[in-house]
Amino acid sequence: MPTTRTLSLTLLLAASAFAQDGKLGLFTNSGDVGNPAIAGSSTFDAATGQYRVTGSGANIWGKQDQFQFLWKEMSGNFTVTATMKFLGKGADHRKAGIMVRQTPDADAAYADVIVHGNGMPALQWRSRKGEDTNPFDFPFDGPGTFRIKLVRTGVRIFLFIAKEGGEPKEVAHTEVTFQGPVLVGLAVCAHDAKVSETVVFSDVSIEVQASPAPKVP
Repeated sequence: MPTTRTLSLTLLLAASAFAQDGKLGLFTNSGDVGNPAIAGSSTFDAATGQYRVTGSGANIWGKQDQFQFLWKEMSGNFTVTATMKFLGKGADHRKAGIMVRQTPDADAAYADVIVHGNGMPALQWRSRKGEDTNPFDFPFDGPGTFRIKLVRTGVRIFLFIAKEGGEPKEVAHTEVTFQGPVLVGLAVCAHDAKVSETVVFSDVSIEVQASPAPKVP
């Protein structure tokens, strides 16, 4: 039977798996999901308002995910908006964007607004823990700087996107039923377990939306 000391050490290690240093801007935690071979990192520059997120990992896909996650816990309806740009020339299928996730478990339910390294936007989601990921992929005209927005309204998750300074337009939505509070933040995945990729996120905002008023009988 585990000793009290062993249990305390286990809890301490679990808590330290995600950084909580109070220096992450709008977010409270950062860390790797799915234990990628190369550790990622997330930093916030208060002077510029930019987040620099570096992640490795095989993919955000299938039944298991590996990526770097910068997040905060939220409840209810919200809108998260960010401008994002990959640094350097990497794999076409490297991924970055905004994610809402049930837990940090590698197989947790989630939904995300993602842009691939080749510029292809996508809405991805896993409806329940341990299930496969589902995608909506969209036409693209190459890499660049993207303005992306994820909106949660009840069970619905909406994808908005624009390129090179345009106004984000709604292009798709799906439905995922989350339980209680969720983790909301920025995600970066290299799509190659042997390398890391870095994305700069700027003009990041999180807006809490009021719940719809109940209908009067």
